[in-house]
Amino acid sequence: MGSAPAYGADTLTTKVESRLASLFECEVLVLLVSTGTAANCVGLATLSSALSGIYAHAEAHIANDESTAPELYTGGARQFTVGGNDAKPDLEELEQKIDVSGARGVHSIQPAVIAISNLTELGARFSPNEIAAYSELAKARGMKLFMDGARFANAVAGTNESPADLTWRAGVDALSFGATKNGAMAAEALVFFNPDEATLAEFHRKRGGHLWSKHRYLAAQFDAYLEGDLWLELATASNTNMARLRDGISSSNNASILAGYDGNELFIAMDECVAERLLQRGHMFYAWPSLPKAYRLVTSFTTTTAEIDEFIEDLNS
Repeated sequence: MGSAPAYGADTLTTKVESRLASLFECEVLVLLVSTGTAANCVGLATLSSALSGIYAHAEAHIANDESTAPELYTGGARQFTVGGNDAKPDLEELEQKIDVSGARGVHSIQPAVIAISNLTELGARFSPNEIAAYSELAKARGMKLFMDGARFANAVAGTNESPADLTWRAGVDALSFGATKNGAMAAEALVFFNPDEATLAEFHRKRGGHLWSKHRYLAAQFDAYLEGDLWLELATASNTNMARLRDGISSSNNASILAGYDGNELFIAMDECVAERLLQRGHMFYAWPSLPKAYRLVTSFTTTTAEIDEFIEDLNS
């Protein structure tokens, strides 16, 4: 209610910035935006340039689900992808790709960013030690480490590690801290753990059209999201719902689990006729083209045990 200064100069935005600094136990630069695409792309643009290379897994969201937004925001940085189990970039292949792509001096791409997702695009969680290995490679090559955290809440909820342990303490330079996939209407926080290195971030956000004049409406969502650790409560609920679904599917003869053991995503293989029957009965899920006969199932904090039990019953019928 009432009036407030525009463009993030309001007290609610300041409160959210302070709460995120406390959550991550360090000084941070926070930019609130309304979409995950914007958070990822503003972050990548800040850490790279038009001359740069960005390196990620072949399943990465930035490579498959952001259209050409990363290229637009960075001014033309090139993306390189590698393989690896559970959508975790294979370190040896990643190192080779970085060294080869940047080996021809002025004729080459300048390696700038390694990008990982936690949870990964196949529902796997990174441990602090795994993250640190990517950070060590990045630092050895003069690069930055960026984390897509659209499902960061699910990653934190499923482990004993703190948000700090899974980010800057393991060497992450910037994180897109998602809220929209975990209950918010439209809110994401781009968090830089080295504020002095992110002086252009606000300019990239403005240039990309994501600086809200009525900024407190973004901050209000994050204020509620963080209050009383609601973000963890919601993520824990969706993780718990998925564990129930996973247990049911693991004992079914009509489907097999391919990936997704750590959060609220599950990738299963089943015959097309089985999938079609489930869709006709009102269940909603999507095919996953990169895996054989694969479909992705996702639970949220609104998923009920009745819905899960009905899915399992229909799967087995």
